[in-house]
Amino acid sequence: EITFKVITLGNSNVGKSSIIKRFISDKFETKTISAIGFGTFNKEIESKDGTKVRLNLTDTAGQENYKALSVNYIKNADGVLLVYANDDRKSFEDIEGWIDSFIDNTKIDVGKQLPAYLVENKRDSNCSVIDKEEIQNLINKYHIYGYIEVSTKDGYNIKEVFQNMAEMFIKIYGKKKNKENLKLIKSKRKKNGCNCDK
Repeated sequence: EITFKVITLGNSNVGKSSIIKRFISDKFETKTISAIGFGTFNKEIESKDGTKVRLNLTDTAGQENYKALSVNYIKNADGVLLVYANDDRKSFEDIEGWIDSFIDNTKIDVGKQLPAYLVENKRDSNCSVIDKEEIQNLINKYHIYGYIEVSTKDGYNIKEVFQNMAEMFIKIYGKKKNKENLKLIKSKRKKNGCNCDK
């Protein structure tokens, strides 16, 4: 069994806690309260090749005043779920700030591939305000590993996003999770984006 640490990052009220709750207990609550602080959850899944992977999930509060507290959790994370709501344009625009925080605090280079899944929540709604071209541009800019649409309301793609994360970890880190093989780097990116080629 291999354990990988996953942190969820994103603004308040985009569904970070709901995504984890759906995955852990397959439950959805219509009335939710924004998370304050941090919560840690564990669940084991099996990769396509039969490898047992334990995901250690850290749910973070998205309030502005909690961003500084996220640093200690970010630096120990192996990967990140970047969550926004498709009916909340600001939550999408703020993803770049969360990505910068993750990159600056992990200081890892995994072959120019960000160990992250961009997660668009509320697929069940018909009021998306995010253009697909904008999403692809963000993925290309930061070399995000994957993108997926989910719905915590009906459970669409919830299991799939974590299954995909497990496969991503094995591909990037290998089955021994030897992080010493990863090159620790100082961030040399310009504030306005990444200059490296994919």
